[in-house]
Amino acid sequence: MKASAYFSETYAQARAQFVAAAQEAGGQMGSYAHPTAKGPDGEPLFMDTAWFGPDDAESVLLNTCGAHGAEGFGGSAAQLAWIRENGPKTLPAGVAVLLVHAVNPFGFAWTLRGTENNVDLNRNFLDHRVPHPENELYDEIHTILCPARLDKAAIDKMLKGGANFVARHGQWALEDAISRGQYTHPDGYHFGGTEPEWSNLTLRLIIKRHLGQARRVGFIDWHSGPAGNGELIHLCFSNPKGPEFARAARWWGDDALDPKTVEAMWGSRRPSRRGIMFWGVESELLGRARVTGAVIEFRSARPKTSAADALRVSMLERWLRFEGGLDAPEAAAYQEEIREDYAPRRAAWQENVIENALTCYEQTLLGMANWGREDLRAAD
Repeated sequence: MKASAYFSETYAQARAQFVAAAQEAGGQMGSYAHPTAKGPDGEPLFMDTAWFGPDDAESVLLNTCGAHGAEGFGGSAAQLAWIRENGPKTLPAGVAVLLVHAVNPFGFAWTLRGTENNVDLNRNFLDHRVPHPENELYDEIHTILCPARLDKAAIDKMLKGGANFVARHGQWALEDAISRGQYTHPDGYHFGGTEPEWSNLTLRLIIKRHLGQARRVGFIDWHSGPAGNGELIHLCFSNPKGPEFARAARWWGDDALDPKTVEAMWGSRRPSRRGIMFWGVESELLGRARVTGAVIEFRSARPKTSAADALRVSMLERWLRFEGGLDAPEAAAYQEEIREDYAPRRAAWQENVIENALTCYEQTLLGMANWGREDLRAAD
C-alpha cells in the first residue's frame, strides 16, 4: 500500500482504521472510554489496545502512540502499517505485541500536544504524593512566554524578555527551564500536573491487566516533532551504564543511542526531564519484568529560523486553550499549523515514517526473540 493510506485526517478516522485492522488480523481488543473528555464533534474518546501473540508470552513488546496527542498521527500510522503488513503473522515464537492506540485521545482529537487538563503526559509519571520537583527559572520566565495576544507587538515584547533572560542565565537555561517540566503553572508550558492524569492511570491499568505474566518487556513509545523528514531519534532513558541500555543498543545500534547522534538529530543539547512515561512503565513493572526500550521520535517539523519560530507551535496551543478558545475564528488555522509540525502531509515524510517504523519493529522483535533465547540459555 502507499504510505499515505496509513495516515488519517482525524483521530476518529485513525481509531476506526486501527480497530478494524486489528480485529481483522485477529487481535484481542480492549477499549477504555474517557469518562469526561469529548472530541470536536462531541464524540467519545478512547484509548484502545490490541494484543497479538500467545496469551502467556513472557516476552512482550509494548508499543504506544499519541501520548503527546497530535503526535499520534505518525505513531498510529506506524501501528496500522505493522498490522496490515502482516506483522502479527510473522511474530517470533513466544513473543507477543501489545499495541496501545491514542494514550492521550483528547490531544489527538483536538490536534493538541497536552491532555484535557493541559498536562504534558511525559512529565506526569511521578509520585504526586511527595513535593513536586522545582523549576525556579520557569517561574521567572512564565509571564514572558505567555502573552494574551499573538500580534507582532506581543511577540516582540516576548522576544525582548527572553533575550534579557538569556543574558542573565544563558541559552541552555532557557531551553531547560521551558522543557524539563513544571508543576506550578497549569496554564503554562510542559505542565506536569498535580495528580495522575486519566491517561496515566489507564495505561497503568492496561499494564496490570496484560503484562502480569511478562518477564521481558520491550517498549516503543512513538513521538514526533524535531526538525527533519521521518528519520528516527532513539531516546533511551535507561541507565546508560546498565544492561537495558546495552540491550537497546544491540537492537538499534550503538550509534543510534549515542548522545552525540541524538543531540545532532535533535538539533541541540537535550534538556533534563521529570516524570516521563518510560519511567512510569518501568516503575509499574518493577520487580516483575525487565524493560528495554525507548521513546522514538519521527523527525517531522520544518527547520526553525528564529526564536519566535521555535516557540510558535507551543504558543499557539496555549493561546487556543487559555486565551482565544478552541472555537475561536483562528482555531482551525492554528490547529493546522500545529499538525504541520507534528504530522506533515508531505509524501516523503509519510513514506520515511512507514519505512523506518517497519524496520524498527523488525529490529525490536528480533531483539525480543534473542532476549528470550538468552534467558533460556542462562537458565540451562
